[in-house]
Amino acid sequence: MTPEQLMGMSVKELKALAEEKNLPKAAKMRKEELVQALLPHTRAPHPGSPANRGPLPLPVPPSGVSSSPSSAVVQKPSVPTGAPEKGLPVPDRYGKDRLVLMVQDPQHIFAYWEVTEHHLAEIRALAGDGATAVLVLITANGMEQREVDLKGGNYYLAVAPNAAYFAQLALRDRSGKLFTLVSSNHISTPSASVSTRTDEEWMAVDEQFHELLALAGLPGQIGSSMSRFTEQRIAAWNWKETGIRPFSSGHVLSSHSLSSHSLVAMPDLEQLLKR
Repeated sequence: MTPEQLMGMSVKELKALAEEKNLPKAAKMRKEELVQALLPHTRAPHPGSPANRGPLPLPVPPSGVSSSPSSAVVQKPSVPTGAPEKGLPVPDRYGKDRLVLMVQDPQHIFAYWEVTEHHLAEIRALAGDGATAVLVLITANGMEQREVDLKGGNYYLAVAPNAAYFAQLALRDRSGKLFTLVSSNHISTPSASVSTRTDEEWMAVDEQFHELLALAGLPGQIGSSMSRFTEQRIAAWNWKETGIRPFSSGHVLSSHSLSSHSLVAMPDLEQLLKR
C-alpha cells in the first residue's frame, strides 16, 4: 500500500492492520506513527523486481537444431551502431624483403627496410659468425657504409643536395666482404638553392602584339618587358587618377589595356598578318 492509502484509513483500521502485522506497541501509536510503522510491511514489490517476476520462458531453438544444452546457441552482444570502427590493425611486418629510400629535404633522406627471418638466416650462414649489418649508400663518387640495427627498421641519412643515391642493406664479414640482403630504389635529392632556370617564352606574345601595333600604325614600341610593364603601370595609374586615357596621353599600349579597355577602332589584324 502507498502512504496516501494508509493516511486515508482511520486510526481504528490502522491499529487493526498493525495487530495483523504483529507490530509491537501499536495500541499506543498515533496515526502518523502507525503509517510509518506499517509502510515497510505493506509496500508492494516493484513490478521489475525478482519477487514480482515469474519464471523466465526457455528460449525456443531454431528449427532443425537440438534443444540440448550442448547445442545451445550463444548470442554475442550487439555492438552499438554509433561506435566508430577501428578497422584492421597496422602490422609491424609485411613478410617482404625490401629497402626503400625517401627524400626528406635536399640534405636528408630516410631509409626503411624489412628482412624476413628466413632470408636473414640464409645470408648469415654465408657471412659467418660475427657479421655486422651495414647500410651501404652508393653515389656517383663512391660508397659509404654505416652500421645499423636490423631490428630498428629505419635510418636517417645526411646527404648532399642535387645528387643521385642508391642503397643496399648488407652483412659485412670479418674480412670486410659484403653480403647483400636487399637493394633499394634510386632517388635524387633536389637543389638546395633557387632554380637558375629562366623561362621567358611568355614574352613572345607581348613582343608579337607590339609588332602588330606597328603594322597597324598605332603608337607602340618594342623594348624590354620590364620597361613596358613599368610604362603600362604608369599609364593605368594616370588613367585612374587624372582620367587621361593611355592612348591620348602617349603611353605605350599593352595587350591587356586594349583588350580590357578598348578605346579606338583598330584595323582588322588578320588582314594585316596576311600582308
